[in-house]
Amino acid sequence: MEINEQSKHATISIVAEKAGVSTTTVSRYLNEKYEYMSLKTRKRIKEVIEQLNYRPSNIARGLKSKKTNLLGVVVADIENPFSSMMMKGVNDVCKQRNYHMLILNTDNSQISEEEGILSLIDHNVDALLINPTGYSSSIYTELKESKVPVVLMDRQIEHFLFDSVTSNNYDVTYQATAYLIKNNYSRIFFVSENINSISTRSIRKKAVEDALSEKKLDKEHCMLFIDKDNPLDIKEKLMKIKRLYQNEKLALFAVNGQVLLLLLQMLHELHWSIPDEIGIYGYDDWGWGELIQPGITVIQQDPYEMGKKAAELLIDRLEGKRLGAPELFELPANLMIRGSTE
Repeated sequence: MEINEQSKHATISIVAEKAGVSTTTVSRYLNEKYEYMSLKTRKRIKEVIEQLNYRPSNIARGLKSKKTNLLGVVVADIENPFSSMMMKGVNDVCKQRNYHMLILNTDNSQISEEEGILSLIDHNVDALLINPTGYSSSIYTELKESKVPVVLMDRQIEHFLFDSVTSNNYDVTYQATAYLIKNNYSRIFFVSENINSISTRSIRKKAVEDALSEKKLDKEHCMLFIDKDNPLDIKEKLMKIKRLYQNEKLALFAVNGQVLLLLLQMLHELHWSIPDEIGIYGYDDWGWGELIQPGITVIQQDPYEMGKKAAELLIDRLEGKRLGAPELFELPANLMIRGSTE
């Protein structure tokens, strides 16, 4: 028998398919529950596992029947104030419904995300709330096959496997960009760290591009990718675009609150007047947007409500109150127009 899959791609479903049994049977084999399983079947599963060089994760083996009322929470970037507010929403629901949570930060690392999920399974969590890195990973397929209740927060993954709670990223970003175009901004730059596989960044980028394209403005040169740890490079890029497009009305769109704050610091150090020399708007309103003169135009999300909604969905799934196919919930974000885009 020839099996070509590499071990890193092998999942419990591939083992089951090659062995000609169900995933449940493979799971029972991994948990050494051999009742009603013939020696022939056990031998066949063992053979496939060895030929695939399959190293079973702790997901299937770590699942248990005893409920712990413990939820695992995986956060991509815990230092982001958005994440803190989202965690407060999760925590408030947990307190109301008699659950506790274990929080793990991944620093947007796929490896840390996979290891973190397995670690939480090892700690006998009942279910998982995940703010994903966005990278494609077989671990999500294994979670789905193992029937671990999962809800995704803010970001999505490539395949739609679980309930997801996010903002209406595309619609509100398009609306904000269309407003600036109507206000005679002819050159709008989408400012972000590397997009990688982060869905919120890619969706917002697409909305800016589509709004520019709709009005036949240049969308091919509207990207400005930055490194938050290299402010000198950011300043040089800002000075370059101002030099290249000195006869146009310029604006910057910050992909999130951290980038927005960083850009405002750079513009302050460059002594550029807002909005006379350059307009600026972006995602997230952490309370200081209206305090910075002339007031910063922002897209106002509700991370607290996002965390709250995600936790409610997860616990409902866990308690059997929510059945059926996964759904996408897009919470409305609001465009707060202020003086920075006049």
